[in-house]
Parts: sequence; structure tokens; C-alpha cells
Amino acid sequence: MDIRTLKNYLRLTQNLNFRKTSEEVFIAQPALSRQIQQLEETIGAVLFDRDKRNVRPTPAGLFFQKEVERIVFLWEEACRKTAQIHRGEAGEVRIGHASSAMQSILPQILVMLRHQMPDLHTVLTETANLFLIEEIQNHRLDLGFAPNILPPSGIAQRLVYQENFVLILPKNHAIEPEHFTDLSLLKDEDFIIPPLWLGMGYVETIHQICCDYGGFIPKIVHESAYSASVLRLVEAGIGISIEPKSTLRGQNLQIKSVELSDIAQKADMKMLWLEERSDELKPIIQLVESSVFDF
Repeated sequence: MDIRTLKNYLRLTQNLNFRKTSEEVFIAQPALSRQIQQLEETIGAVLFDRDKRNVRPTPAGLFFQKEVERIVFLWEEACRKTAQIHRGEAGEVRIGHASSAMQSILPQILVMLRHQMPDLHTVLTETANLFLIEEIQNHRLDLGFAPNILPPSGIAQRLVYQENFVLILPKNHAIEPEHFTDLSLLKDEDFIIPPLWLGMGYVETIHQICCDYGGFIPKIVHESAYSASVLRLVEAGIGISIEPKSTLRGQNLQIKSVELSDIAQKADMKMLWLEERSDELKPIIQLVESSVFDF
């Protein structure tokens, strides 16, 4: 007994005609008759009452028909989902991300995945750049989204979008955004930025901004890898920070900001994955690469 025999049997239950069924399934009528006879012998029950004029299901046959319909459906579903998983269109995808990714492109990506790959389950993890890379390398994350990261060999990357950095100040700070002219005004300020060892390129970008346009190395009083924590500390008046512009989306905090639109450095949001898994992740990678984001 195999799945083809069961499918032929179901076709016969629909047609109740051996000749018509044999034509539809492309086998000779005697071969179909032998298939059904062997099926009956295997299960130990007569499935059809047949004579020269009629073919009718027996009570046992009616029961068996319903069970086989369920079995064939489950078989076809298993085949379909297995193929989808192989193509990266089903199963589970684990995505690591920086805070600014959730405030910008990630919700749109999740909507697209749900629309185009409805059988794909997503698991999200917010993490620092260093840990994101380690989790990808150890196969605990499939994809990552982080700004200004410099990945090691073996990690593939794509630039997804660029945006300006913003200077973030407490609400009562002496500097007024409309009168801000020069980053050198910040040389004595207390900064709140991620730890250098966690940034993998991101923190170096912040340092470069301060050096290139202010002539100073930022004086760091607190370190946090998470933008939500940084914003709260700035709101509390503990220091100032520089963050990607999208970090401020949806925030209702007692802070003010200055968009740094005239500097060369930009917040470069990158998509990252293990190079050896490029074929496996290709459907998702192509979906992101072909998308235009609005935020």
C-alpha cells in the first residue's frame, strides 16, 4: 500500500466506475482492479460491492473512505509545509535587532512576511551588536538588523537604509535646537552611549562624529546598549546622546533633539546573516532587498 494507491482508491469512490477511474489516473483497468483487491486484502475488508453494472461502497468502505481522505490530506499538507520550510517560506525565523530597527523597518518587514509567507513564525530578540553577531554565528539567530555594524568574516550583510543621526538632549538643556550650530559646544557634556566592546562599529561611528565635527572625544558617564534606556537617562538629565533618528519614533519623553543632517556619518541599518546560509534564507533576503520602506 502506498499513497498513490490510496489516491486511486479515493478517485474510485468519487466515480464508482473502474473504467472512468483508470482513464483519469492513467493506469489500465485490470491494474486498478488489482490495486483495489490488494488494498482490500491488506486491510482485511471488502470496500466495494461490485457486479457487472454497479460499484457501491460497503459500510466498511464508507468508513475507510473518510479515514483515507484525512490521511491523504495530512500527507499533502506535510509535503507542502516541508517544501516551504526547505524554501525558507515556513517554519521559524529568529530575528535579532537593535532598538532603532524596531522603531523603523522591522514592523514593516514583519507585515510583509506575514502577508507573503503566512506559515512562517517569527521570533524577535532585541540585543546588542556583539551578541547579535555571536548568536548568528552559533545558529541561535537567523537574521539580524543593526546600525553601523562591522561584521567579521563569514557574516553576510546588506545595507537596508540610511538615516541621519540626532543629538538628544534633556528638555531643560541650555542648548536650543533652533540655535545649535556646532558640535564643539558639546565637548564638556556628559555622554550616554553603548559600551565600545559591544558596538562592533556603531560606537566608533559616534566617536568619529564627535572628533570630526567637534574636535573632542566624548566624555562617557553611563553606558547602555539599549536605546530605550539611553533615552530615559537623557530625560532624567544624566547626560546627552547621539542616536539614529528613528529611535525617537513613537516616543513621548521630556527631551529635545537636533537632527545632524550636515555630517558625513549616517546611521546605516544593515541586515546580517551567516554567509553559508544564504541559499536557505534567500526568500526572506530577497523580500527585504526588493522592498521600499516608509518611516
